[in-house]
Amino acid sequence: MCQHRPCWPTPDDAQRLIEAGYTDRLMVDWWFDRDKNKTIYLLTPAIAGCESGEAPAHPEGACTFLNANGLCQIHDSRLKPTEGQIALCGNRTPEGLHEQIARTWDDAAAQALIDRWEANPPRGRRLLFGARSFVGS
Repeated sequence: MCQHRPCWPTPDDAQRLIEAGYTDRLMVDWWFDRDKNKTIYLLTPAIAGCESGEAPAHPEGACTFLNANGLCQIHDSRLKPTEGQIALCGNRTPEGLHEQIARTWDDAAAQALIDRWEANPPRGRRLLFGARSFVGS
């Protein structure tokens, strides 16, 4: 997973990463919830090269926390995102885990965390178009 796409955090995980000083190593990613026909935005460790921005249209690439030895720099800390803690290295991630993590971002408080991250300093494409116009429906 770390070599192809960063693991997703819950809002609480993302807040801990921010508090630990990793603000500039995050990016905005998204999940399209087909049941609700809406896009859910989330803050996640960045794909290397996308720090402080937004995930590309086809989000694939190594996690910003993957070191030169192919190991996670935050693996042994309390900062590793929930998806990375639960996923099975070298095996298949539990069914529906990615979606379950995305759904933890489907509330006003979680979206406000992204708004604050994007606003100070200004970063991310969502901010340019007005975050509220993208959140929700």
